[in-house]
Amino acid sequence: MTEAQLSHQCPQCGAPVELDETDRIFSCPFCQVRLFIHADGPFRYYLKPHIEHPGTLIYVPYWRFRGNAFVLAPQDTRHKILDSSLLAVDNNSLPPSLGLRSQAMPLSFVEPNTQGLFLPPSVRSAEFKARLLRAIPGLKASSGPRLTACIGDVLSLIHLPVFQSHELVDGITGKLLGPADIDTAGLEQAGSHLRFASTLCPQCGWDLVGDRQSLVQTCPHCDTAWEPGPEGGSRITPHFLQTPEKPALYLPFWNLRIRAKGFRLQTWADLIRLTNLPRALLPWMESTAFSFRIPAFKIRPELFLNLSAQVSLYQPDAPEQESLPRVPLHPVTLPREEAFQAVPVVLGRLAPARKNLFPKIQGGSIKPLEARIEYLPFVEESHEFIQPEMNMAIQKNALFWSATL
Repeated sequence: MTEAQLSHQCPQCGAPVELDETDRIFSCPFCQVRLFIHADGPFRYYLKPHIEHPGTLIYVPYWRFRGNAFVLAPQDTRHKILDSSLLAVDNNSLPPSLGLRSQAMPLSFVEPNTQGLFLPPSVRSAEFKARLLRAIPGLKASSGPRLTACIGDVLSLIHLPVFQSHELVDGITGKLLGPADIDTAGLEQAGSHLRFASTLCPQCGWDLVGDRQSLVQTCPHCDTAWEPGPEGGSRITPHFLQTPEKPALYLPFWNLRIRAKGFRLQTWADLIRLTNLPRALLPWMESTAFSFRIPAFKIRPELFLNLSAQVSLYQPDAPEQESLPRVPLHPVTLPREEAFQAVPVVLGRLAPARKNLFPKIQGGSIKPLEARIEYLPFVEESHEFIQPEMNMAIQKNALFWSATL
């Protein structure tokens, strides 16, 4: 998928800065300021009008999802890399989606000084995802039981400009859309939803280190790790798997504990009984808690499921370290909320005979309990990275191109 380009003014010096849509750190090349970007709710963007018109400028909301969609049926597993949009209000005159506009045209953040009126969305984001999963573009629709998930790095609102007088006109093409049927009573002025926070370590004031898309930043001065937040961020305690090899890279995984309702999934024994994994039930399994390990980074859908299953079944013992390793840490680009959404499809991936799993979990639900970040060490080979303890390999190209997902 191509990266959407954003234009934004530096909050410190006012210079125009170009950003990628997935950037979470604002870096100004003019005044050198670096700031974390946060939003109250989903990020909101707008497309600038390309025509002039005497009517009222109204921005119409569209939900946009950019990421991986998974559908696990009893007999097959299907997935798709998506970049889809859907009208977020009920109006038959307006285009049902943005098509390629969200990918091909530059976007701008909605800010208080944005001219025009905004139509608030009436379709919730959860409803948008549900509609998307019912008919995933490019995948044949299926009936019967299935496990689904939308896991991605972008869920945003993009506003399309239209002009309304006695008719409704597309603000990009000038095309007549239909009669003037947008209720002006519900229109709003642009508001402030962006927050900028310092990239300095809250503990020692040193510059935090991390990729511009990473959700975890580290301080090499006081050996701490932080999840950026609108008030400066919160400290986290990453855990690192030990290896006698000399690692070239650490890859992050979310260690997730969940509570199942309608079926039992607390221990290793529960997992084996639920999924019919071909493993002997041993006494320690009855009392040993099971947790899911989900990649905390973007990767192709089939690799995402395979890595989740392999690392979850290995259950590495990753202790806390007093100091951070002086080895590159792969950026954390998948939020914990998205990782929890992946748990049902990973559970389905673990079951050798999925048709036997569905009757056991039908009507049940999974609630998140706890998440922590764990880093697994990988040694470098010519074309791949190897995890020695698990004998697991990841192609270098897969990690390289994952940055474009």
